[in-house]
Amino acid sequence: MSKDKSLMWELLRKTVHLSGLLIVVGYTFLMNYFSTKVALLAITALLLIFIQIEHIRLEHKPKIISLFQGLFRKHEKDNISGAVFMVISCIICFAAYFYWVAFLALFMTVFGDLFAALFGKAFGKRVLYNHKTLIGTMAGLIANITVGLLILPDFIELVIPMAFTATFVEFMTNKMDDNLTVPLFTGFVGHILVFIMAIELPPIDFTFLGLF
Repeated sequence: MSKDKSLMWELLRKTVHLSGLLIVVGYTFLMNYFSTKVALLAITALLLIFIQIEHIRLEHKPKIISLFQGLFRKHEKDNISGAVFMVISCIICFAAYFYWVAFLALFMTVFGDLFAALFGKAFGKRVLYNHKTLIGTMAGLIANITVGLLILPDFIELVIPMAFTATFVEFMTNKMDDNLTVPLFTGFVGHILVFIMAIELPPIDFTFLGLF
């Protein structure tokens, strides 16, 4: 695969990957209008749907699936896809961590991975570890910090450690799925920091969006 085609393939994959943020938005909507339990139940229902789809894809291999095979990485073609792990991460993060910590961890997972992959494919020359390039890793770190400061601009003491954790875990993850490892480790670090540093997180209020 040429570099241009490889970049376009990665961009297409990451565009689909961004849809994972809809889960975060959906959870927030349901939590705001109903309850945390209802929101978690809805994501669990989504997980069950994804598991059933994966069962059909892996066990029965219907012809229609072949139209989407190009979106799967090599190791995903005969194994569970990253989408399932992303939903699992959402459930665990929102159930176990403070809302803003979970929110931040999941956004860093998506955008950090997005920028790391695209910049690594486009400009990366110096490979550091397992096809991970210096440019890609630095782009991921900058993206994580930027996303964190946009979401919680007054909490740099929380954002920076979480950003470095997300970048490091993504960098070290090889055979496991980074949709699982990155948000769980990043969220865990953030959650512990909130306790240790007695950080008072802002209230959950999205009225400024005009949506909730």
